[in-house]
Amino acid sequence: MWPLTSGSVVAINSLILIGAVVLLVGGVALITSGARLRRRAAARRVDQVQAASPGGKAVQLHRLAVAGRDVLVRVEGQNMPAQQQREAARRLVRLGVPARHVTVAYTLLRVLVALAFGGVALYLGGHVTTLAGSHALLLMVAGAFGVVGWYLPRFFLSRMVKGHAKAAAAGLPDALELLVVCVEAGLSLEDGIDRIIGELQHSQPALAEELALTSADLKILPSRDQALANLAARVDIPSVRSVVSTLSQTLRYGTPLAQAMRVVAADMRTEALINLEERANRLPAIMTVPMMLFIMPTIFLIVGGPAILTLLDIMRQRR
Repeated sequence: MWPLTSGSVVAINSLILIGAVVLLVGGVALITSGARLRRRAAARRVDQVQAASPGGKAVQLHRLAVAGRDVLVRVEGQNMPAQQQREAARRLVRLGVPARHVTVAYTLLRVLVALAFGGVALYLGGHVTTLAGSHALLLMVAGAFGVVGWYLPRFFLSRMVKGHAKAAAAGLPDALELLVVCVEAGLSLEDGIDRIIGELQHSQPALAEELALTSADLKILPSRDQALANLAARVDIPSVRSVVSTLSQTLRYGTPLAQAMRVVAADMRTEALINLEERANRLPAIMTVPMMLFIMPTIFLIVGGPAILTLLDIMRQRR
């Protein structure tokens, strides 16, 4: 062995000290980076469910896929149902409105529609003889039209909410059958929902969107029942409430999940078939009035038209 001098000992000790410092700094940086990533992931999950604004108002957060990207839409403090808030956010973001300006844009839209209705009423009322002479009556009519214009966007928004709920409920049997396959393959309920969201994005986008929110609820909320109840509240359809009730009871009492979902999917398809048969049975009664108004007069005209023309010719010849 080579004899160690005092200089060699100092160099070795310095290298050990430098290595220890490098390892310490790297470990601290690695721990800090992991903690930061965990905080960001937790914040994203919390943001996807619900948060509170600085003023204490409830803030509804909505995750929306636009052009392949997940957009977090924040809708604050409007005096309207949460479903209409989410629908307004969905529509405005698709039109290119930034997520942070959704509330202002929706309020501005209602104001513009109200002003447009009021202005049209003033313009048309000024050309009406009975209203042109009375400014007070003209202003009252314009105000009434302005109120109609103020509430008209909310009316259309409520119709859009119902259409979105029906579209989401229509794809639920397919989603349940896919979820049965995932559960039988060994996935949990949360992993199965995450797996089928990608499969439903193109065929059933409304349902995929609601399931994405439900997946976020399942990851962050302490109770699965509450996450499923949120789904039933967002999609207020009897079939969805029935599915949520069945899943909640299955998870609560430990019955086989795949079997329960298969039974529910079969029941929903049977119910859809019964609804189609009922609509088909109502069709003759519904078609009676259009037939009497449009089809029967045409048939009478075709059948009796030549006879009437012949009769008119005979009467002219006798004259």
